[in-house]
Amino acid sequence: MWFRNLHFYQFVDPVAITEETLLEKLEPQRFQPCGRQAKEAVGWVSPLHRNQETLVYTANGCLLFCMRREQKVIPPSTVNEALEERIEQVELEQGRQVFRKERQQFKEDIMALLMPQAFTRATHIHGYIDTRNGFLVVNAGSHAIADTFISLLIDSLGVLGAVKLTATENPAQVMNRWLVDGLPEFFSPSGEYELKDPVDERIARFKNNESDFQVIQDLIADGFWVSKLGLQFQEQLKCTLHDDLQLKGVKFSEQLLNQNDEMEIEDAAAKFDADFVLMSESLAELYEAIVSLFVTAEEPGVNQ
Repeated sequence: MWFRNLHFYQFVDPVAITEETLLEKLEPQRFQPCGRQAKEAVGWVSPLHRNQETLVYTANGCLLFCMRREQKVIPPSTVNEALEERIEQVELEQGRQVFRKERQQFKEDIMALLMPQAFTRATHIHGYIDTRNGFLVVNAGSHAIADTFISLLIDSLGVLGAVKLTATENPAQVMNRWLVDGLPEFFSPSGEYELKDPVDERIARFKNNESDFQVIQDLIADGFWVSKLGLQFQEQLKCTLHDDLQLKGVKFSEQLLNQNDEMEIEDAAAKFDADFVLMSESLAELYEAIVSLFVTAEEPGVNQ
Protein backbone atom coordinates (compact mmCIF):
# COMPACT_ATOMS: atom_id res chain seq x y z
CA MET A 1 0.00 0.00 0.00
CA TRP A 2 2.96 2.33 0.52
CA PHE A 3 3.20 4.51 -2.59
CA ARG A 4 6.36 4.20 -4.69
CA ASN A 5 5.89 6.67 -7.55
CA LEU A 6 4.15 10.00 -7.06
CA HIS A 7 2.21 12.16 -9.51
CA PHE A 8 0.77 15.20 -7.74
CA TYR A 9 -2.31 17.15 -8.87
CA GLN A 10 -3.30 20.40 -7.19
CA PHE A 11 -6.92 21.42 -6.65
CA VAL A 12 -7.67 24.91 -7.90
CA ASP A 13 -10.37 25.49 -5.26
CA PRO A 14 -10.88 24.00 -1.79
CA VAL A 15 -11.86 20.33 -2.09
CA ALA A 16 -15.63 19.95 -1.77
CA ILE A 17 -15.95 16.27 -2.65
CA THR A 18 -17.04 13.93 0.14
CA GLU A 19 -16.78 10.17 0.62
CA GLU A 20 -20.48 9.77 -0.21
CA THR A 21 -20.21 11.83 -3.39
CA LEU A 22 -17.11 10.00 -4.55
CA LEU A 23 -18.71 6.61 -3.92
CA GLU A 24 -21.73 7.66 -5.96
CA LYS A 25 -19.58 8.90 -8.84
CA LEU A 26 -17.25 5.88 -8.99
CA GLU A 27 -19.94 3.19 -8.77
CA PRO A 28 -21.15 3.38 -12.44
CA GLN A 29 -17.59 2.56 -13.55
CA ARG A 30 -16.94 -0.26 -11.16
CA PHE A 31 -14.53 -2.65 -12.86
CA GLN A 32 -15.91 -5.25 -15.29
CA PRO A 33 -13.57 -7.92 -16.70
CA CYS A 34 -12.42 -7.85 -20.32
CA GLY A 35 -14.95 -9.13 -22.83
CA ARG A 36 -14.00 -11.89 -25.24
CA GLN A 37 -12.83 -9.49 -27.95
CA ALA A 38 -11.75 -6.57 -25.76
CA LYS A 39 -8.04 -5.82 -25.53
CA GLU A 40 -8.31 -4.15 -22.14
CA ALA A 41 -10.70 -2.99 -19.46
CA VAL A 42 -10.39 -0.36 -16.73
CA GLY A 43 -12.61 0.43 -13.78
CA TRP A 44 -12.71 1.02 -10.05
CA VAL A 45 -12.20 -1.65 -7.41
CA SER A 46 -11.86 -1.53 -3.65
CA PRO A 47 -8.52 -0.03 -2.55
CA LEU A 48 -8.41 -2.64 0.21
CA HIS A 49 -8.83 -5.72 -1.99
CA ARG A 50 -10.35 -6.24 -5.42
CA ASN A 51 -12.95 -8.65 -4.00
CA GLN A 52 -14.28 -6.21 -1.41
CA GLU A 53 -17.24 -3.98 -2.13
CA THR A 54 -16.39 -0.48 -0.93
CA LEU A 55 -14.75 1.70 -3.57
CA VAL A 56 -13.48 4.42 -1.22
CA TYR A 57 -11.44 4.14 1.96
CA THR A 58 -11.41 7.21 4.20
CA ALA A 59 -8.82 8.09 6.82
CA ASN A 60 -6.90 11.16 7.98
CA GLY A 61 -8.98 13.46 5.79
CA CYS A 62 -8.02 11.46 2.68
CA LEU A 63 -10.15 9.52 0.19
CA LEU A 64 -8.29 6.47 -1.15
CA PHE A 65 -9.49 4.64 -4.26
CA CYS A 66 -8.08 2.23 -6.83
CA MET A 67 -8.20 1.61 -10.58
CA ARG A 68 -7.88 -1.92 -11.94
CA ARG A 69 -6.55 -2.27 -15.46
CA GLU A 70 -6.84 -5.61 -17.21
CA GLN A 71 -5.03 -6.22 -20.50
CA LYS A 72 -5.08 -9.20 -22.82
CA VAL A 73 -1.61 -10.63 -23.39
CA ILE A 74 -0.85 -12.19 -26.77
CA PRO A 75 2.87 -12.83 -27.37
CA PRO A 76 4.02 -11.13 -30.60
CA SER A 77 5.91 -14.29 -31.55
CA THR A 78 2.62 -16.24 -31.55
CA VAL A 79 0.99 -13.71 -33.87
CA ASN A 80 4.02 -13.57 -36.18
CA GLU A 81 4.23 -17.34 -36.53
CA ALA A 82 0.53 -17.61 -37.33
CA LEU A 83 0.88 -14.77 -39.83
CA GLU A 84 3.83 -16.39 -41.58
CA GLU A 85 1.91 -19.65 -41.89
CA ARG A 86 -1.15 -17.88 -43.29
CA ILE A 87 0.92 -15.97 -45.87
CA GLU A 88 2.79 -19.10 -46.91
CA GLN A 89 -0.49 -20.96 -47.32
CA VAL A 90 -1.95 -18.25 -49.60
CA GLU A 91 1.22 -18.01 -51.70
CA LEU A 92 1.36 -21.80 -52.21
CA GLU A 93 -2.34 -22.34 -52.85
CA GLN A 94 -2.99 -19.25 -54.97
CA GLY A 95 0.44 -18.73 -56.50
CA ARG A 96 0.60 -15.02 -55.74
CA GLN A 97 2.34 -12.57 -53.46
CA VAL A 98 0.67 -11.19 -50.34
CA PHE A 99 1.04 -7.42 -50.12
CA ARG A 100 1.06 -5.08 -47.12
CA LYS A 101 -2.66 -4.28 -46.90
CA GLU A 102 -3.68 -7.94 -47.06
CA ARG A 103 -0.93 -8.86 -44.61
CA GLN A 104 -2.36 -6.33 -42.13
CA GLN A 105 -5.84 -7.80 -42.55
CA PHE A 106 -4.49 -11.29 -41.89
CA LYS A 107 -2.83 -10.00 -38.73
CA GLU A 108 -6.07 -8.42 -37.49
CA ASP A 109 -7.96 -11.66 -38.19
CA ILE A 110 -5.39 -13.65 -36.22
CA MET A 111 -5.59 -11.22 -33.30
CA ALA A 112 -9.39 -11.51 -33.26
CA LEU A 113 -9.11 -15.31 -33.27
CA LEU A 114 -6.58 -15.39 -30.43
CA MET A 115 -8.14 -12.67 -28.27
CA PRO A 116 -10.76 -14.85 -26.51
CA GLN A 117 -8.04 -17.34 -25.56
CA ALA A 118 -5.52 -14.78 -24.33
CA PHE A 119 -4.32 -14.56 -20.76
CA THR A 120 -5.01 -11.33 -18.90
CA ARG A 121 -2.57 -9.17 -16.96
CA ALA A 122 -3.97 -6.98 -14.21
CA THR A 123 -2.46 -3.94 -12.53
CA HIS A 124 -3.83 -1.85 -9.68
CA ILE A 125 -3.18 1.89 -9.46
CA HIS A 126 -4.02 3.66 -6.22
CA GLY A 127 -4.62 7.32 -5.69
CA TYR A 128 -6.08 9.48 -2.99
CA ILE A 129 -7.50 12.94 -2.53
CA ASP A 130 -6.16 14.83 0.47
CA THR A 131 -9.19 17.00 1.20
CA ARG A 132 -7.44 19.07 3.87
CA ASN A 133 -4.30 19.91 1.91
CA GLY A 134 -5.94 20.21 -1.50
CA PHE A 135 -4.15 17.68 -3.65
CA LEU A 136 -4.54 14.36 -5.41
CA VAL A 137 -1.63 11.91 -5.63
CA VAL A 138 -1.48 8.91 -7.98
CA ASN A 139 0.90 6.02 -7.42
CA ALA A 140 1.87 5.25 -11.03
CA GLY A 141 5.16 4.20 -12.60
CA SER A 142 4.71 6.28 -15.75
CA HIS A 143 2.90 9.33 -17.04
CA ALA A 144 0.86 7.14 -19.40
CA ILE A 145 -0.56 5.08 -16.54
CA ALA A 146 -1.23 8.19 -14.46
CA ASP A 147 -3.02 9.73 -17.45
CA THR A 148 -5.21 6.63 -17.76
CA PHE A 149 -6.12 6.92 -14.07
CA ILE A 150 -6.92 10.64 -14.40
CA SER A 151 -8.97 10.09 -17.57
CA LEU A 152 -11.10 7.46 -15.83
CA LEU A 153 -11.53 9.74 -12.81
CA ILE A 154 -12.64 12.65 -15.01
CA ASP A 155 -15.11 10.33 -16.77
CA SER A 156 -16.50 9.41 -13.36
CA LEU A 157 -16.61 12.89 -11.81
CA GLY A 158 -17.34 14.94 -14.89
CA VAL A 159 -15.02 17.70 -13.67
CA LEU A 160 -11.88 16.93 -11.69
CA GLY A 161 -11.07 20.42 -10.46
CA ALA A 162 -7.36 19.63 -10.14
CA VAL A 163 -4.40 20.25 -12.42
CA LYS A 164 -1.07 18.51 -12.74
CA LEU A 165 1.51 20.07 -10.48
CA THR A 166 4.01 21.91 -12.64
CA ALA A 167 6.75 24.30 -11.65
CA THR A 168 6.61 28.01 -12.40
CA GLU A 169 10.38 27.89 -12.87
CA ASN A 170 12.27 25.18 -14.74
CA PRO A 171 12.92 22.45 -12.10
CA ALA A 172 16.24 21.59 -13.73
CA GLN A 173 17.39 25.17 -13.19
CA VAL A 174 16.25 25.06 -9.56
CA MET A 175 18.07 21.77 -8.93
CA ASN A 176 21.19 23.15 -10.61
CA ARG A 177 21.19 25.99 -8.09
CA TRP A 178 20.76 23.54 -5.23
CA LEU A 179 23.87 21.63 -6.23
CA VAL A 180 25.88 24.85 -6.51
CA ASP A 181 24.51 26.83 -3.55
CA GLY A 182 23.21 24.08 -1.27
CA LEU A 183 19.95 22.15 -0.86
CA PRO A 184 16.92 23.41 1.10
CA GLU A 185 17.06 22.59 4.80
CA PHE A 186 14.53 19.74 4.67
CA PHE A 187 16.32 17.94 1.80
CA SER A 188 19.71 16.26 1.67
CA PRO A 189 21.34 14.42 -1.28
CA SER A 190 21.08 10.63 -1.39
CA GLY A 191 23.92 10.29 -3.93
CA GLU A 192 21.81 9.68 -7.07
CA TYR A 193 22.26 12.12 -9.96
CA GLU A 194 21.44 12.32 -13.65
CA LEU A 195 22.55 15.33 -15.68
CA LYS A 196 21.95 16.02 -19.38
CA ASP A 197 23.71 18.21 -21.88
CA PRO A 198 20.86 20.04 -23.70
CA VAL A 199 23.03 20.57 -26.77
CA ASP A 200 24.10 17.05 -27.72
CA GLU A 201 21.94 15.12 -25.19
CA ARG A 202 24.90 13.51 -23.45
CA ILE A 203 23.91 11.99 -20.12
CA ALA A 204 26.00 11.64 -16.97
CA ARG A 205 24.75 9.33 -14.23
CA PHE A 206 26.05 8.90 -10.72
CA LYS A 207 25.00 6.42 -8.04
CA ASN A 208 25.92 6.36 -4.36
CA ASN A 209 27.97 9.52 -4.86
CA GLU A 210 27.39 11.21 -1.50
CA SER A 211 30.64 13.12 -1.11
CA ASP A 212 32.26 14.15 -4.41
CA PHE A 213 30.32 17.23 -5.54
CA GLN A 214 33.16 18.71 -7.56
CA VAL A 215 32.56 16.59 -10.66
CA ILE A 216 28.83 17.43 -10.47
CA GLN A 217 29.55 21.14 -10.19
CA ASP A 218 32.04 20.93 -13.08
CA LEU A 219 29.35 19.41 -15.30
CA ILE A 220 26.90 22.15 -14.32
CA ALA A 221 29.54 24.74 -15.14
CA ASP A 222 29.91 23.06 -18.56
CA GLY A 223 26.20 23.56 -19.27
CA PHE A 224 24.65 20.30 -18.04
CA TRP A 225 21.18 20.38 -16.46
CA VAL A 226 19.99 18.16 -13.61
CA SER A 227 17.25 15.83 -14.87
CA LYS A 228 17.05 13.51 -11.83
CA LEU A 229 18.18 14.11 -8.28
CA GLY A 230 18.11 11.61 -5.42
CA LEU A 231 16.88 13.20 -2.21
CA GLN A 232 16.41 12.35 1.44
CA PHE A 233 13.36 14.18 2.81
CA GLN A 234 13.85 14.86 6.51
CA GLU A 235 13.93 11.50 8.32
CA GLN A 236 10.87 10.21 6.48
CA LEU A 237 11.73 8.97 3.00
CA LYS A 238 14.10 8.86 0.05
CA CYS A 239 13.04 9.49 -3.55
CA THR A 240 14.28 10.61 -6.95
CA LEU A 241 12.97 13.99 -8.08
CA HIS A 242 12.63 14.31 -11.86
CA ASP A 243 12.68 17.56 -13.80
CA ASP A 244 8.93 17.24 -14.44
CA LEU A 245 8.23 17.07 -10.66
CA GLN A 246 7.48 13.35 -10.73
CA LEU A 247 8.92 11.57 -7.71
CA LYS A 248 9.98 7.97 -8.29
CA GLY A 249 11.50 5.19 -6.25
CA VAL A 250 9.99 6.45 -3.00
CA LYS A 251 11.33 4.46 -0.07
CA PHE A 252 10.02 5.25 3.38
CA SER A 253 12.53 5.14 6.19
CA GLU A 254 12.77 2.25 8.60
CA GLN A 255 12.32 4.76 11.39
CA LEU A 256 8.93 5.74 9.97
CA LEU A 257 7.83 2.20 9.15
CA ASN A 258 8.76 0.98 12.61
CA GLN A 259 6.43 3.44 14.30
CA ASN A 260 3.43 1.22 13.66
CA ASP A 261 5.34 -2.04 14.13
CA GLU A 262 6.18 -0.95 17.65
CA MET A 263 2.45 -0.62 18.36
CA GLU A 264 2.04 -4.37 17.71
CA ILE A 265 -1.23 -3.96 15.81
CA GLU A 266 -2.63 -7.41 15.11
CA ASP A 267 -5.84 -6.53 13.27
CA ALA A 268 -5.14 -6.20 9.51
CA ALA A 269 -7.68 -3.39 9.01
CA ALA A 270 -6.27 -1.39 11.91
CA LYS A 271 -2.73 -1.90 10.58
CA PHE A 272 -3.78 -0.71 7.12
CA ASP A 273 -5.39 2.36 8.65
CA ALA A 274 -2.33 3.18 10.78
CA ASP A 275 0.04 2.74 7.82
CA PHE A 276 -2.13 4.91 5.57
CA VAL A 277 -2.26 7.68 8.15
CA LEU A 278 1.54 7.63 8.46
CA MET A 279 2.03 7.66 4.71
CA SER A 280 -0.53 10.38 4.00
CA GLU A 281 0.95 12.65 6.68
CA SER A 282 4.45 12.19 5.25
CA LEU A 283 3.30 12.83 1.68
CA ALA A 284 1.38 15.94 2.76
CA GLU A 285 4.61 17.35 4.18
CA LEU A 286 6.52 16.38 1.04
CA TYR A 287 3.87 17.96 -1.17
CA GLU A 288 3.99 21.19 0.82
CA ALA A 289 7.79 21.26 0.48
CA ILE A 290 7.68 20.69 -3.29
CA VAL A 291 5.04 23.40 -3.79
CA SER A 292 6.96 25.90 -1.67
CA LEU A 293 10.11 25.35 -3.74
CA PHE A 294 8.72 25.10 -7.26
CA VAL A 295 5.27 26.72 -7.47
CA THR A 296 4.52 30.38 -6.74
CA ALA A 297 1.35 31.43 -4.95
CA GLU A 298 0.18 33.42 -7.97
CA GLU A 299 0.24 30.34 -10.23
CA PRO A 300 -0.93 27.39 -8.11
CA GLY A 301 -1.32 24.90 -10.88
CA VAL A 302 -0.65 24.17 -14.45
CA ASN A 303 -1.75 22.65 -17.70
CA GLN A 304 -3.83 19.49 -17.49
